[in-house]
Amino acid sequence: MPEVEFICLANSRRKGGRCVAGLRTDGNGWVRPVNSIGGTIWSQQYTLDDGREAAIFDVIRVSLKEQCPQPYQPENWIVENEPWRLVRRLTLSEASAFLSSNISTSLNFPGDQFDRVYAAALAQNPVAASLALIEPDSIQWHITTNIKSRRQTRARFELDGLAYDFGITDPQWEHRLEALPLGVHNRIDAGVSQEDRLLFAISLGEPFGGYCYKLVAAVIMLPST
Repeated sequence: MPEVEFICLANSRRKGGRCVAGLRTDGNGWVRPVNSIGGTIWSQQYTLDDGREAAIFDVIRVSLKEQCPQPYQPENWIVENEPWRLVRRLTLSEASAFLSSNISTSLNFPGDQFDRVYAAALAQNPVAASLALIEPDSIQWHITTNIKSRRQTRARFELDGLAYDFGITDPQWEHRLEALPLGVHNRIDAGVSQEDRLLFAISLGEPFGGYCYKLVAAVIMLPST
């Protein structure tokens, strides 16, 4: 029953609950706590011992039961049924330094620039990583509708000369962008200046409709002041 501390970098919306992930403080990379009955983490789990839900820049200590790697998510660990403990919160200066040392300069997920990958293909060729922290070169907010005519919040961005368009599952930023009408909007339309740093935590999701989707699991803003 190892105890692990990690810096929370995503508390992402998932059907019925959340997907929480972060980077371990011991330098051993990403960890995604999951339940034995599925990947979704319930509110009683991601609510910390101080009564708040896990948030970006929280240093959290959790008890893990065993590794549970999947072809599409090798970072998964089954979590024990014990309260998650808040160790402390990073200051903005600490967060900036930590994030800067962990940024990926390219997005090495299968499927090139497409926003999804066949789940069957991943079963044959598992990914080496399903989580990445990036700092896009440019960002636009893409508000559209899905095949069920429901509002969908997406991010258009460029990284290393390539263009992407991924769905956003960060509930705080979905709320922040909910007043924007359908269409494509500049970053400033969400109150983000050119001086503010914006980073994305990118995640490969669980299979859905035969695909694993590439998602912006968290939008991380480091204000200029």
